[in-house]
Order: sequence, then C-alpha cells, then structure tokens
Amino acid sequence: MKKYVKVVGTSMLALGLLVTPVSANDLTTPNNPSVQAFDNKIVKRIDVSKIYDHISHLAEEIGPRVAGTEGEWAAVQYIADQYRQLGLEVSIQEFQFQRGSTTITSHNVIATKKAHKNHDTGQIIYVGSHHDSVPGSPGASDNASGVGVNLELARVLSNMQTDTEIRFLTFGGEEFGLRGSRHYVSTLSEEELDRSVGMFNFDMVGSANAGDMIMFTVDGERNTITNLAASSSLRVFEPLTYGRVGRSDHQPFHDAGIASAAFSYAPLEPEYHQPTDTIEKLSMEKLENMAYVVGSAVYQIARKDTPALENARVAPQPVEPPFENRPL
Repeated sequence: MKKYVKVVGTSMLALGLLVTPVSANDLTTPNNPSVQAFDNKIVKRIDVSKIYDHISHLAEEIGPRVAGTEGEWAAVQYIADQYRQLGLEVSIQEFQFQRGSTTITSHNVIATKKAHKNHDTGQIIYVGSHHDSVPGSPGASDNASGVGVNLELARVLSNMQTDTEIRFLTFGGEEFGLRGSRHYVSTLSEEELDRSVGMFNFDMVGSANAGDMIMFTVDGERNTITNLAASSSLRVFEPLTYGRVGRSDHQPFHDAGIASAAFSYAPLEPEYHQPTDTIEKLSMEKLENMAYVVGSAVYQIARKDTPALENARVAPQPVEPPFENRPL
C-alpha cells in the first residue's frame, strides 16, 4: 500500500495542498483567540485532575510496577480497564524476556480507536508510554505521569471523529531495555508498518523539579512528530525545542522507520529512579501543558479534514523547531 502522509517532514500534504513550513516568528502569537480556536476542541476537554487520579492510583495505590511482578500486572489491568470504559478496542499482549537466568513475563496494553469508516486515510499513529517502574520506586514521574497523560488523551479523543487510526499503547519492561516496545514493533505486519506515520512517546512528563519541556528524536533530526508538536506548542503553550536522545520507547519505532519522538522535561529531576519519585513532587501545570501540546498535535494529524477548516486562518501552520543540545 502506498503511504499517504497527511503531515510529513519539512513540508505538509493536506487535502492535496502543499504547505511550506514557517518559523515561529512568522506565526500569530499563541494567545490570539483565532489561533487557539482550532485547539479548543482538545484543550478545553483536558481535565488535569483525571491525569492526577491515574497517577495516584498507579504510584500510590499500586506502587512499584517492576516488569513481571504483581505490581505491574495490577497496573496492566487498571490501564486496560480504563481504555475499555472509553469504548476502545483493547488487548493485552504478553511477552517474555531473559534477565540472567530468569525468564520474565511482562505485558503491553493496546487500545485502538478506529478511523471514521467513511473518512479513513489508512494511516496509523501511536501514543505510547511505559507503565513499569524501577525496583523500589513508586515511579510517579517515571512513568505513571506518562501513562496518566496517555489515558487522558485517550478519553478526550475517544469520541471525536478522526480519519486516522490511533493506537494508545502502554509498555512493560521499558526499564529493562525497552523490552515491551521492541516486542510490540516486532509484531507489526508489513502492511501495518506501511500505514504507520508517527509515534508520540511520553516519558517523565510531570516533575516539578525537572527542566523545561522538550522533545527528543533518536537521530537528532526533525520529523513529522516534532513538526506537529512544534506547531501545537506555539499555539497552546510556548515554542518548543527538540534534542537527540534514544533510550525510551520511541527508539524501536524509529528503528522500524516510523517517525517518532519522546516528550519529556529536561534536565531530569534528582528523584529519577529513586524511592523519592513520589506524587508530591509532580506539577499539575507541567502535566496539563504536556497534554495540551501533544493532544493538539495528535488532533491536528488525526482529525477528519474539511476543506473549509484547512483554508481557514485558524488552521495550524507547520513549524520547524530549533535543535537544543540539552541532556535528558
């Protein structure tokens, strides 16, 4: 199947119209109501208290969620149930890997929102986050925060008309070498790979003690995902930069030829991989801003296109973000 990419690279193809990217300085300021009107369908529906509640359940009620443990399985069941309540098609994918002489059984959760049957472009985009934590840590920032934002965007987008299939994913075994995401990508068929146009990955998206929001690509190059998020960040938050980092669940998608980026705050918080990674150290504002930026970017590529909106002044314009050599 030939891949029809609605938004790609350094140019964007939408409804057959070629649009040239512009710099952030060429756009109207983000606070202009006409610019924000496009994103209000997403932004006004995001409820940061729901994100916080998910994090609280995962980090406080369940606690450490090390791959292969009862804690991880409790998280998997909770996440799958939350997706099911939204009416999404949900499956739990079991996989195994070795740690020394020990065979560990872990799980991914896959929730699919199908495209509108009369407006299906055939594309797939992915919204991912890992649900496991390191031993001894409740993993509030790393990565209950990413799962919380993932679940809230699934709620917001679940009843919206889209012409693109959206797969919401949470992965096990990330802390042991991206085991879950590597397994998931390995199960994609050639047909699915051909239809896949981008992956948004949340990893540590809420610590009050971390630095500023940033998006990371594996190769340090811009792609569909960074351009979409750079555009949405200018409209709903502030200009966003990108850097070069792998080591998270966007890596296997990149390796398979799918445009991907990890969204985080950097430099990382001092509580990283510590027992002190608790919910009290999270920022509601940072969680909300991350949901605004990525939710608006996902909606931009997945929404059901209409010519009137595409040609309107409020239609998003592509932005090429600047590179920043900031450590994760």
